[in-house]
Amino acid sequence: MRILRWHKIRSSKFSRRLKVTDVAAIVVAAGEGTRFGSEIPKQFLLLQNRPIIVHALERLQSAAAIRQIIVVAGKEWVPYTGREIASRFHFDKISAIVPGGKERQDSVLAGLQALPIAPDIVVVHDAVRPLFSLDLLERVIKGCETFDACVPGLPSRDTVKRIDAERVIETVPRESLRLVQTPQAFRYQNLLHAFEQAGKKNFYSTDEAALVEKFGGHAGWIEGEETNLKITTPRDLQIAELFLQEIT
Repeated sequence: MRILRWHKIRSSKFSRRLKVTDVAAIVVAAGEGTRFGSEIPKQFLLLQNRPIIVHALERLQSAAAIRQIIVVAGKEWVPYTGREIASRFHFDKISAIVPGGKERQDSVLAGLQALPIAPDIVVVHDAVRPLFSLDLLERVIKGCETFDACVPGLPSRDTVKRIDAERVIETVPRESLRLVQTPQAFRYQNLLHAFEQAGKKNFYSTDEAALVEKFGGHAGWIEGEETNLKITTPRDLQIAELFLQEIT
């Protein structure tokens, strides 16, 4: 989870307002699940008898604003994703399933390049965050009416310290920090520009909002959700089971 060091921006002076009429979603599902220790990628593990990715896709499928979905999967898992996920669960908003790249950034770029029509807004979401609410999705999309990007973030409950190999360098005021989640929303043209510039400069980051920030864009943030956890360990999966029981 990326730590965001921003003050919440309320002014609309940075970017012209955009009327949102067409939204596409890119679901990043190219991870191999190494940290999870499973034989199959963790996005295909079961959460209450359905693959984790299915929970995420169902939410995107049901969102009225989303017109099309691109799924980016590991190369060897593309046929499986088409057969066992898209077809079996009847996700008719999925317009393409494409192989990912070496890094997350490469995978998201592959998703962008697979969009048949340029949308107003692109939502990028981790397949292993299955429990985001439609309200959260609507709020990040709405954030792009004002900003070039909008991300959900949670306050840090712990003290955050910057360190080197042996010692503490400084204590960072946590009041200005947020732990960033997905879905993240972007104005399509701004995100495309950021990827083009990143490619020219060979710049890589851990999320797409950082690219927009790096290359001249302005990002806003909204409050995230405690239940919107990223499943990276078996313990996370157990917690997600409990959360899902509470919200269903």
